[in-house]
This record gives sequence, structure tokens and C-alpha cells, in this order.
Amino acid sequence: MSTCRRLAIVAALVAAAGCSSAGETTTPSSTATTASTGSTDASDGSAGSTATTGTSTTTEPEPVNLLPATFTHLTEPGVGGRITSIAFDPSDVDRLLVGGDMLGIALTDDFGRSWSSTTGMASWEIGDITATPAADGRIWTGTLSGPHASDDGGLTWSLERTGMPPIESTRYSLPIESVLVDPSDGTRLLAFSGNQRNWTAPGALLDGQWQGDGSVWVSENAGSSWSRLATVAPGGNIRGASFAGTDGSVVLAAVGDQGVWVSTDAGASWQQRNDGLPHANAYDIVGHPTDASVAWVALGEGPKVNGRHVAGGIWRTADAGVTWQPANEGLDIVANSTANDTGSFHQIVLAPSDPDRLYTSNVAPGQAAVYRSDDGGGSWARIADGSTPRPNAYEGALRGYDIAVHPSDPDRIAFGSDDTLLGSTDGGATWTDLTTDAPRPGEFAGRGYSGLVTTDIVFDTRRPDEVILLAFDGGNFIQSVDDGATWRRTVQSISLWGGGVEAVYSPTDPSTIYVLLGQFSNFRGIGRSRDGGATFDLLVGAAHGLPERGNVDGGADGITALAGADAGADTILTVVGRTLYRSADGGATFSPDGTLQNVRDVAVAGDGATVFAATGGAVFRSVDGGLSFTELAGSPPGVSALFPSAAEPDHIYAVAFRDGPGGVHRFDGSGWTQIFIDEFAHAVAVDPTDPDKIAVVTTEPAFHDVSNATGVYLSADGGRTWTNFNDGLPMTRLRAVEFDPNEPDRVVVGTTGRGFYEVSFTKATGG
Repeated sequence: MSTCRRLAIVAALVAAAGCSSAGETTTPSSTATTASTGSTDASDGSAGSTATTGTSTTTEPEPVNLLPATFTHLTEPGVGGRITSIAFDPSDVDRLLVGGDMLGIALTDDFGRSWSSTTGMASWEIGDITATPAADGRIWTGTLSGPHASDDGGLTWSLERTGMPPIESTRYSLPIESVLVDPSDGTRLLAFSGNQRNWTAPGALLDGQWQGDGSVWVSENAGSSWSRLATVAPGGNIRGASFAGTDGSVVLAAVGDQGVWVSTDAGASWQQRNDGLPHANAYDIVGHPTDASVAWVALGEGPKVNGRHVAGGIWRTADAGVTWQPANEGLDIVANSTANDTGSFHQIVLAPSDPDRLYTSNVAPGQAAVYRSDDGGGSWARIADGSTPRPNAYEGALRGYDIAVHPSDPDRIAFGSDDTLLGSTDGGATWTDLTTDAPRPGEFAGRGYSGLVTTDIVFDTRRPDEVILLAFDGGNFIQSVDDGATWRRTVQSISLWGGGVEAVYSPTDPSTIYVLLGQFSNFRGIGRSRDGGATFDLLVGAAHGLPERGNVDGGADGITALAGADAGADTILTVVGRTLYRSADGGATFSPDGTLQNVRDVAVAGDGATVFAATGGAVFRSVDGGLSFTELAGSPPGVSALFPSAAEPDHIYAVAFRDGPGGVHRFDGSGWTQIFIDEFAHAVAVDPTDPDKIAVVTTEPAFHDVSNATGVYLSADGGRTWTNFNDGLPMTRLRAVEFDPNEPDRVVVGTTGRGFYEVSFTKATGG
């Protein structure tokens, strides 16, 4: 964590070129926020402006001081996102680190009873986490941004890639999946280029093939600097790697679509060794810790033969990969005509203290199960599957994408999937959910870990004990009706998966809720509940005047509601496929707007009657419930989202995310003012009781080395000055923000991969 992030939140005015971080107040700047190499904490202070349309001015008003606070997790259920790596701390049986495909790293010191945030990642796409006694207390992880290291048990991280290619602003320059510590020399490290999720880097997927460099890098000084050692597999994606034996000479790599590669000279040269394997779709590999001739490889599904995909499984070698033999006795493996339903194994791990103890998993949805072997892979027994008791908030298959065994206890294990993280202290005889409790059927309570990519947060003054959260995938509707004590997912009866965009309470009946379902270009319909969220019916397709479920150009972008002429009906406005649809009968029937083109968002102002719509070129206003629109003069171009202010009846806040002038623009009923300059601004919220209190969150899509998203900004003076405040947050890449109208000092933010967090936002005395 940088020194800047340790500053008290009651901070003095600082120069715009300083580090804009937790507790720092910034003044205007016209340049875009950037992050420095190896840290997400750096900023040039670009947030905050008093620039008006057509004119740019810079002022230095006195800041309004804020009281200190720290973000804490909102306790929605975990996991909700793909877990890609798990590791035990060798020095502590209860300390566990968990990484996700874009979730960053979370830490528990009590085997899942509570969780801590971690900081310092350049980006949050995590590969393998390496924590071994040979590392002398240092923990490593591969990421798509390169190798990161932690010297405090995983709480803080730094990007350590000196000697590797320069940082790139438009791509990943050198993704690293695995960092290995030489068993004979703890200062010698190997870093392998690749990604187990097959995400594109450093080039692109061409014709479905990975276009990477298949390289291995070496450090002889515990990671202080690196140099390229060799090419393991030309153009290969290295998904897993392992030493075998004790002297560090034998190294193995699992290379997607190229099978197994072996080095017998400590990584300097490599040979492909696939004799005996049914195909070359290798996902993971592990070498025996004392016998360099023995190793096991996990294969995913293979190519089609006679109309069916060849199944994966576990294969063993006793001659350092010269030949391989199947080790599948006891594994339930089924081939299928579709790749997704064919037996596929992504993990093979052994217990360092008992090398005959192995764990693996089949991740094909209909076959998903975790297995254990006590005889070096000679036979397997199923220890977890779909029938294993667990809260299962997101109802996915129990697909063990990553498994960890404690170095000194072969019975202490953990595994994670898209939806669940389970732990066992008896070798899989019994399991404990490490992230979620289920106090009653259908009700869930998180313990501080979430992997949700968030999209929306909804409160309503008429239902003060409720909050609705929306996210990608299984997070399409998460609701608490007891002030956050427990949560439920009731929309699953009409849409189990596929994400949610926005939700809105009916203005005429607070027990009616509308949810726009989908993510990216995939439209899943509109869920409507008439019993406060307990049950839903689906509004979709020609019968309701809407597109059918499936891919639509532009996806689903927004939904809002206002009171109709008939007090018993709502007027619903929604944007699907860049088209604005209007319903005057509470969603029973919709009709497309025939005047606006390329609509990106729609919102109703705080007066409950004025409608605003954003297109690619301008913002429009309607005073007749969305029947007709007039362009607002001077509106900013490139507006991607609109945010009303309950405290300002005819105001609207417009965000131009990475488009046009960027930042946040405010329309006050007569004209526009740009109050925040940062092209990565993504969402804004205004305190419903005090329009001077404003919150902005920034984000940026993944897929390049260092994230430019700098987190949360708070203003207590109507946007004249801003405080960049991230204390307690596990990442600075956020997508959603909202004030709680029932507790106005409470601000809830949504991250891009670690769920929802809250903070108290109060002015200092005399501020």
C-alpha cells in the first residue's frame, strides 16, 4: 500500500500531480487518471472540475473535510465468480488465500469464518498462487499482468517484473500463470507464461488457438529481477507447471493443445512428451516431490472422434514423461457429442507431506465431482459432488476448478468453483462452506468473501429494510428484506443464470419490482414481481412487444419506471438492443420508440415525472412520460449512463464512460456543468437528503497490464472538490454506487469481481 493511501481522510488540499488516493482531496485537472506500474493506488488527481459546457475554468475552493471511515463487505453470499487458485500458508493451517479469474485475491485467517481484503494488485486476473516453505515466507502469484509477490502473508502485493517486457497500455505484455520456487534453491524462481482460463494475451485467439509465446522466465535473486530462460512450447499457453524431485532439474509444463513438455536441465531446454496420452488438451500437471521420474497430468476434453469428444482424465508417468499410462480407476468419466458435457479434468494436486495422496476433479457439469486417491492414482474415490450439502446460493454445478492441500496436513483441503468454496479437515469425509451460511432454506448470509461482478444497487424509502443487488451470471437478483442480515435469489425460477442489469421499484406499488435481465449482448427478459420479490414472472418476446431471449445488438442497458396516468398502472421504460421501449400498462405490453436512435440509457428524474434518455450523440428530455423527447442544448456527447438525484427534482447526472469528454456532467434544469473529469468514471450517486454529497466510482475493462481505475471519489461540496477514498476495498475497479435513502450517510459500492462494500460518508464538524 502506498504512503498516500495511509493519509487521513481529513486531508488538506494537495497538488493535482500528487497521489490521489485514500483520504486525499483533489482539485481540478483536465488529464485522464492513470495508474503507475505495480500499483493501483497512483493517480494524477484528475477527478473534480468546475468546467461548464463550452468553457473550461480551474478553481481551488476550500475542501469540505470528511470523517475517516473504512469500507466493509456487505455480506451478500459468496462465491459468484470463477475461483482459479487456492493456497494454504505453510506456516498457518487456518490461513487460506483464494484468487479468481478477475476477482483478485482474498484472505482468511480462520479457515473461512471471516475474510480480509488484499491490496496492491496491478490488475486482478489471478493465476496460480504459490506458497511453499522453500519461498522463505514470501508468497507469489501469477497474474495476467505478470508475477506479484507478498511479504506479509498475502495482505499486500507488489508487481515484480523487472527485466520482463515493458508495461503495455492496450494488452497484456506477459501473462504469467505460475511462479515456481526451486526446491533446491529458494532464491531461484521460474515464471511460466500462460493463462488457465485461455484469455487472450499477449496477442489474440486466432481460429480458436492461443497466440502466446510459451516462455519461461528465471530469477536468481528471489524475484528482484527476471530474464527469459527458454521457450517451453512455441505459441503455447502454459496452464500449469511443476518441479519433480528435489534437485530442481526436472520441470514439467501442461500446455493447452500441446500436451506435456518436460525439461531435465532446470528449464533451460524442453521436449514434448505425449506418448500414451489420448490427446493434448492438458490443463494441469504435478511432479512427485522426491522422485523426479513420477508425475501426473490432468487432461480436459479432447477432439471429436466418431461424433463424440474424447474424454479427459488423469495419466501417470514413471519415466519423466517418456511414456504415460491412464490412472482413471474409480473416476466417472463420460464422453459426449458436446465438449462442455464431456469428462474434463482441470486439476491434479498432491499432498506434499504424503505424495501418495492425490486430489482431482471432473468439471463437466453433469459429471462434476471431486476425487481422492490414497495410492498415487492407482484408484480413486468420490468425495464431493452435486449431493454434497452446502448453501449453494447460486445453484451451479460443483465444478472443482482449483484444489489446495495444506503442506503439512494431507487431510486439510479446499476447493473452489464458480459458485462455491468448500473446505475439509478430514480428507473430504465432511465439508464446510467457507464463504456462506444458510440460516434457513432459501436464505443466505455471507462471511466477507464474494466474487460478484456488480451492476446495480437499489433502495426504496417505502421499504426501509430492503436492498436489491444485481451482478453478472448468478447475481441477477439478490435481495435482502431484513436489512442485510440474510439474502435470497428468487428470480432464479425464471432466469437461473445470465446476469442482471438494473432493477426498479414500482412508483405506484412498492411490492412490484422490475428487473432487466442479461449481460453484454445477451438479453434475458424483464422479471416482474408483484409480491415484493418473492416470485417473478417473465416479460419477454413478441407477446409483450419485446425481443426474444438471446443475443441482441447492443444488449440490455437500462430500465426505469414512473407513475402512469392511471394510478394502478406503471409506465415502464427500458432500453434493449439500443432501442427504447415503453409500456403504459405495468409491463404487460411494450412498444418501441420511433424517434430516438442508438439509445444507451433512460432514467426518471427525482420529481418522478421527467424522463431523460441518452443516445450516442446527446441527452434528451421528456415531460410527457416518454411519449416525446426534446434534445437538451449543450448536452455532452458519448453519454453511456444517466443517474437521477432524489434531492434535485429536475436534475440528471450523465456519465460518459471512456467516450467524448468523459467524466460526470450535471444538468440542473437549465444547463450543463462538468463536475468530474475522468474518462473511467462509471457511475454516480447523490445523497437524497443533501445534494452536496456525491459519490463517483471508476472502472476499466480488463485485458491490459495495469488498471487505470482508481476507485471511489467522494465530494461533500457539490462536486467542487473530491476525495479519493479506497480504504478497505479489495480493488479499485468498481461499477456501481448508491446512497441508502433510509440511512443517507451510508454509501454502497459494487466492485468488478469482489462483490459489494459499504462505508459511512459524513462531513466533519464545521464542514
